[in-house]
Amino acid sequence: MEIKRLFLFAGYDAQGIVDNTLLHYLRCLSGYGDIVFVMDNDAAESEVDKVASIPNVLYAVATRHGEYDFGSYKRAYDWADKNGLLNKYDWVYLVNDSVYGPLYDIRPILDDLESRGVDLTGMIDFSNKCTPVQVQSWFVGLSRRVATSDFMHVFMKNIRAQSDKQLIVLKYEVGLSQIILHHGYKMSTLIKDENGDVKHLIYDCPLEALKLGLPFVKKGAVANLPGLQYLYPYTTEKFVDDVYHNITRSGLSVAVIEPERPRYNKSYRLTLLSIPLVTIYRQRHISMAITCYKVYLFDFLPIFKILTKR
Repeated sequence: MEIKRLFLFAGYDAQGIVDNTLLHYLRCLSGYGDIVFVMDNDAAESEVDKVASIPNVLYAVATRHGEYDFGSYKRAYDWADKNGLLNKYDWVYLVNDSVYGPLYDIRPILDDLESRGVDLTGMIDFSNKCTPVQVQSWFVGLSRRVATSDFMHVFMKNIRAQSDKQLIVLKYEVGLSQIILHHGYKMSTLIKDENGDVKHLIYDCPLEALKLGLPFVKKGAVANLPGLQYLYPYTTEKFVDDVYHNITRSGLSVAVIEPERPRYNKSYRLTLLSIPLVTIYRQRHISMAITCYKVYLFDFLPIFKILTKR
């Protein structure tokens, strides 16, 4: 029987824009389940309509409330609860747009996490000497019995605006995982960030996280990528372009993260009576030991692209 999922999605954009990176994320999630979308910013009706037009979006609203992502989770959870939806899903996910992705299909990852016999899951956990373990709150999965529990209703109801980001982390991000664990439920994540006192994997080492199988890049970590070309082996060129446009619009450091694409050079051409039939262009990414080939018919009609590792 197919697993039924509900994604409570928290969005934010300082300019009130729903851009292609966000739409990409929502379209991907819509293939895995239903979505309740809440933005912590005011946005024009035309921007909200972009979200509402995506399949399986049950509700979409953009209104500044000042309680950040957990305030959006609270409102999405409350809407789902009042409409009698929580009991209809096997898993309820708390998801926000502080990451770029997913870079590829995450259905196998969700299927794996949900089959582990736990009630709390997510992409990556974190702990250090100062804080106990928690599932990082940008992608948290709750089983039905946790999502519909009395203590979860109380937790969500009591979310309030906080004066300091660290209070949000301690009270809500850490607090959410800890209250679930204290009620006897078990957790498991795709990746364990066990060295939090030395480095914060998704921020300090985003390329290492990608190699470990994380299908997302934290927006706050793109400056620690050697370049956006390092995303090419994991996703499409179009999505890398969309990420680049989001970064520049958001005012992040273009000098550090601007994609540096090597030129395509003609590698092979088959002609008949001087007419090019098949042409192959090659692009070499020296730093990543990757070569990209594009094949064209008649030198203008693209057929396919191949990525190879050297």
